[in-house]
Amino acid sequence: MERKIYRELLNWKNTNIQKPLMVIGARQIGKTYIIEEFCQKEFEKYVYINLFEQPEIVKIFKEEISTAEKFNRMKIYLDKDIDLENTIIFFDEIQESEEIISSLKYFNESKEPFKIICAGSLLGVKLKRMRSSFPVGKVKMLNMYPMDFEEFLIASGSKAFVEEIKKCYQNNTPMDQVLHEKALNLYRLYLCVGGMPEAVKNLLDNEKDILKFDATIIKDIYQSYLSDMNKYVKNKFEASKIEAIYKSIPSQLGNMSNKFQYRKNIIECTKKRLRNSFRLVAFKHNGT
Repeated sequence: MERKIYRELLNWKNTNIQKPLMVIGARQIGKTYIIEEFCQKEFEKYVYINLFEQPEIVKIFKEEISTAEKFNRMKIYLDKDIDLENTIIFFDEIQESEEIISSLKYFNESKEPFKIICAGSLLGVKLKRMRSSFPVGKVKMLNMYPMDFEEFLIASGSKAFVEEIKKCYQNNTPMDQVLHEKALNLYRLYLCVGGMPEAVKNLLDNEKDILKFDATIIKDIYQSYLSDMNKYVKNKFEASKIEAIYKSIPSQLGNMSNKFQYRKNIIECTKKRLRNSFRLVAFKHNGT
């Protein structure tokens, strides 16, 4: 499926490729898919490294040796003679190694033609308690989000609607009534399934019949988000507070005061007691 972020990836390649690129966002929004497509299409060769599935590489970068030697040992472990001039290296699940994140400074400043792209969980990168310093100014950060309505229209084969909506907006003219009603129906479908690629694909595979849509996809994503947030808590009590806050979001959005009410649906909890839990939920919610 076409994603608008692809244009930003191309811009990085054409203007500032020596600076490593880090793409962060919530889970299951299609980071790995679009970056792999970009690497395969735009470069002669590419190396994919999943730090969650290859913890040995994480261990290599923990060793007390130079970054150059760490990179050399990584090549030996991967059994690859990496041609840096024509190869892009993709570190997926970058939040699993603060040492590799710190090493991005070396890759940026090296005289070697490194081409490094990373992807990581929004929560993992933002909230990881790093002992090493983050390479500020040495990494280009790019936020990625779920599919917006424009991307949904393109994926559903309604690209003409994108141009029509833009034309009406720019000219400040109303859309033809028949077209407007169809556009609204498409928007209602988008609101029902959201912008997660797996959910959109399922809807399209079922010919946009919402009655055939597999709602368990949304439920599974919801549970995976709770699991992701709970990775960064100290105990089960903290986890229960996070779940309570997250579940209260729909009703909180309906507050007439436009303020988050800490006691609503959360018994005997105050702002102070919920501060850290609310911070985790806020990061996750802002990422989606």
